[in-house]
Amino acid sequence: MKRRNLIKAAAASAIAPSGLLAAEKTEDQPLSGIQIAAYSIFDEGVERCLDTLQEKAAINALFLYSQTYHIGYTPKNVLATDHGVPVRDLAKSRMPYLWVKHRANAFDGQVVRHPEVTPELEFSRRDLFRELREPTRRRGMKLYARILEAGARRSKRIPGYDKVSTIDHRGKPGHGPCWNNPHYRRWVYTTIRELVTQYELDGLQYGAERTGPLSHVLYRGMTPTCFCDHCTAKNRQAGVDPKRAKEGFGKLYDLMSDVSKAARTGRQKSDSVAGDGVLSAVMRIVYRYPEVLQWDYNWFQADEEICTQIHHIAKEIRPDIDSGRHVDHQRSSWDFFFRSATSYEQMAKNADFIKPIVYHDAMGPRLRHWVLERLRGFVLNDLNLEQSLQLFYGVFGHDASAMPELHELESNGLGPEYVYREVLRCKQSVSNAAKVYAGIGIDVPWYVPGGMEPRPSDHHTLKTAVKRAFAAGADGVLASREYNEMRMSSLTAFGDAVREHRLQ
Repeated sequence: MKRRNLIKAAAASAIAPSGLLAAEKTEDQPLSGIQIAAYSIFDEGVERCLDTLQEKAAINALFLYSQTYHIGYTPKNVLATDHGVPVRDLAKSRMPYLWVKHRANAFDGQVVRHPEVTPELEFSRRDLFRELREPTRRRGMKLYARILEAGARRSKRIPGYDKVSTIDHRGKPGHGPCWNNPHYRRWVYTTIRELVTQYELDGLQYGAERTGPLSHVLYRGMTPTCFCDHCTAKNRQAGVDPKRAKEGFGKLYDLMSDVSKAARTGRQKSDSVAGDGVLSAVMRIVYRYPEVLQWDYNWFQADEEICTQIHHIAKEIRPDIDSGRHVDHQRSSWDFFFRSATSYEQMAKNADFIKPIVYHDAMGPRLRHWVLERLRGFVLNDLNLEQSLQLFYGVFGHDASAMPELHELESNGLGPEYVYREVLRCKQSVSNAAKVYAGIGIDVPWYVPGGMEPRPSDHHTLKTAVKRAFAAGADGVLASREYNEMRMSSLTAFGDAVREHRLQ
């Protein structure tokens, strides 16, 4: 926003009723959104909550869950206590997993269905997007539906979800729904069609927080998926031998199991590795079974097919909708196989925007514990943690001299320069084909023995991260990960940074 416009808006707001004035049309400003769940808005009151978001955090777009099947509720002790209402114990609440009203016959004949929202559930009569349409418009706010795929652990929440599960190399249920299963795809596409048809949405954000079978095996020692009939038929049609792919993945799984066992029991080296090193042993299998690479690549392409079709469905129904992609932290920042198989450039061909997660604070402990220490027990067993950190910085394009040292990761995070680098990489990849909305982490908690603990953001660092995202070319910023974790002082710091950018 130009300075003269800001002054005019401030003068007008002095005589306008509270909450009734949008200082400037949303489309004239960079997007400044927030990820928020329906119960937060309903608990705090629609008008009050929207006023707070606009006044403190300069929010002009709400990214609201339309369904919350994926959620494992955040513990009460890490939720913000200064929102003006009692902190809700989400684990003891009985609320819907579906926050919209689909037509009664929309899913007739389908294997997977949304559960019925029964009357005894809290907020069961509320219709989220219909209820918020008018008050958001009045404030110049945009309204986005936010959808995350539900994983295997939440399968009991969705009728029929167990029937579309992935299958691992041993023939057992895997880590979530199969992207090639036609029944799963039909449910996803019908859900999108219902949302965009029934509600006057400004935007849609979709994302699956899963990666591929090579990452499952080499990074975490998990069983590889998917080898169901649908994946087998599709790969066979593409010229990939399912038997050899399964055999190759099985050998990688056995190797990682042995490497992990050796690491846990204090043996210096796994017997499977001998004197060659873990990476050489891995590559020996991959050379002999190149089918594993093609299988892994085809798994990522199945995800791309779903995201592409979601985009096309949304745009066919509502051509002006802002339809985009959520790229979770593993995909945006440390999964080498995902980054190699699926580029931002490819995503941008079928998306209006891409939202990479760039949590500058949380990335520190996540890198230390979810990446370096995990990989130390598997594919990077040959390296110590310091060597792995330097490898990470080099492979993922960071200037090691400007980044935290190993002992600083938990306390300092990765900092604003990490945000700048990742946003710049995304922006350069998409060019002008799609917008980039940077997912800025605010007060993201961290795991400790026995639970989680709050990790309040440093306000100066947070403001710098927002500014560095814009400096890298971001078309917008998205306060993440959840509103109910964010302290008001942190939201104010975020809002101050956004307003300062608008003045430039």
